[in-house]
Amino acid sequence: MPLFALKPSRPGPREQLELALACGPFSRALSLAIDLSGLGLVRLKGRLDAAGASVSTTTLSYWRTGRTRPERAGSLRAVTLLEQELGLPHRSLTELLARPDGGPPVNVVRWERLWGQGNRMLPVLHTFEASHEASLVVLSLHESLHIGADRLMRRLRVREVVRATEEQVQAKVVTLRGLMPESRPRLISTRYCTPGRVETVPGQPFTICELVLGRSLAEGETAILEYEFEYTDEIPDTGYDRRFRHPVADHLMEVHFDPATMPVSCHSYRQDAPDGPEREVAEVPLSPAVPAHVITTGAAPGIHGMRWRWP
Repeated sequence: MPLFALKPSRPGPREQLELALACGPFSRALSLAIDLSGLGLVRLKGRLDAAGASVSTTTLSYWRTGRTRPERAGSLRAVTLLEQELGLPHRSLTELLARPDGGPPVNVVRWERLWGQGNRMLPVLHTFEASHEASLVVLSLHESLHIGADRLMRRLRVREVVRATEEQVQAKVVTLRGLMPESRPRLISTRYCTPGRVETVPGQPFTICELVLGRSLAEGETAILEYEFEYTDEIPDTGYDRRFRHPVADHLMEVHFDPATMPVSCHSYRQDAPDGPEREVAEVPLSPAVPAHVITTGAAPGIHGMRWRWP
């Protein structure tokens, strides 16, 4: 039984650009941005000339096809101006130049930053071979959390699209947290992957699962994973988060509250670390008819979550 009744579709130009800006390479991101803007190379060159960063149309063509990359100070300034002219986020193109074209993101953060240096879950997490390197980067993640009328979390459904950044990649690790050690979340369903090794942490509410793909992926190949967890907590929670080690092009978080028991308020946020301040705080509208949700394009590494307040 599919976890999501979604028909696969080819990403549109905007979605393709968002993926390229998050995961590279620079040449593809630049080419898609130019196409989407409707500006030709001649017009772009004219705008760069007017801003004092002259670049030939031949150079722009080489950059967008991957034949050469901007390296000199003047070229890097032109890239910054291109971000403005093409309506792209600040440093979205220049950050792609900081990593090998087509390779994994440079700014992969350590698990210690995401979970806290002294977290007793970390030694267990590091025993999983797939946890050490970002050999599978997440391109798109859609998660749907369901909460009952008793205010207890019931289940979490997830659909991920991932891409291999090296050869012979076949597994990834998923970590989920409950509230109490005796009520850890349980993996109950998978699609396009199978459960591998599953570990818990003595005295801690964490479940660490290995998800194994049907075959090894070649570098650059993509795959879909769908999985569902069941929560077993007996006390209500007031928040949920997802922790990313690297930039993610598309992240949709849904929280389905029971219409009979709605929170009085809800907000989304981002943190760099568990003990850090909440950033990019925004109110999330609440309605019995639709799930509370937040969608983030070009999600930065760190903790992305939602918190709510019960009556």
